[in-house]
Amino acid sequence: MPDPKVSIVIVTFNSRPELLACLKSCEGIRYINYEIIIIENGSREALDLHEVKNLSTHVRTILKSPVNLGYPRAANLGLKNALAHGADYVLLLNDDSEVAPDFLGVLVKVGEDMPDVGALGPKIYYFAEPQKVWFAGGWFNRQTYAVTVPASEWLAQRGESVPVEFDYLTGCCLLVKKKVIETIGLFDERFYLYWEDTDWILRMTEVGYKLVLVPWAHIWHKISVSVGGPDSPMKAYHKTRSHLFFAQLHAPHALLVLQWGIMRDIAWLLVKSRQPDRLRKARAYAAAIKDFYRRSTGKGPDWLWQQR
Repeated sequence: MPDPKVSIVIVTFNSRPELLACLKSCEGIRYINYEIIIIENGSREALDLHEVKNLSTHVRTILKSPVNLGYPRAANLGLKNALAHGADYVLLLNDDSEVAPDFLGVLVKVGEDMPDVGALGPKIYYFAEPQKVWFAGGWFNRQTYAVTVPASEWLAQRGESVPVEFDYLTGCCLLVKKKVIETIGLFDERFYLYWEDTDWILRMTEVGYKLVLVPWAHIWHKISVSVGGPDSPMKAYHKTRSHLFFAQLHAPHALLVLQWGIMRDIAWLLVKSRQPDRLRKARAYAAAIKDFYRRSTGKGPDWLWQQR
């Protein structure tokens, strides 16, 4: 039997240097039967298909949107295109990631060997600290639907020789079988940014699919480049608004506690924090709560995007 076909879906927004580095690393992938679909999601500087093919010959197409659709809508364009062109697996990959040459073959082999597994993820390291683990699986708290991640000591004890079952994997790099997408559908486009992958993964587990981390598959992540960094007001706004919406969908009993936690964060920023961007970040949290109750599903306040 030929190797299963994998479509790598990469959504990009104003992250041209990171995307080009990602594509260059993908060209080193040793797995043969794969293609790359790029979704240019309203970026200021247009990509040229010939240019990106010079970096990775596996790029099949660039799907272009003149405006930022938000991650779920943009990713759904790629998912639909991948399935229409015969993908057996779809790999979602952040544009600010770089990959090891063997990671894709490792993930696919484990996926083929474990038919009850619906999605697989690699061990993800910080790009700036290549030996430091950023993500290696996680669990849901079924009362609050918050995510907890294992301690590095626990991971070291498990070693890297067997897949580890979790009930949470990150959408930063996620290999999903075709049958899973056909069963649960695409991303929920009411999310704009963040938590859409958590919602999607939860829907997988609710219909019985298992999730595994494959610890000997490795990639490296540069962390939130397209939203101004891990502590930016934009990230604070969208993670907060999406978290509230996620809780409303899956854990409405936890919504009030979650809101109190956000209010404490605002108070800390206003009273105790010395972060240079603390006022904008507090404003972002407050705007997220307000827009959640207004049922806003768009890009958020214009002032958030002025930094981009």
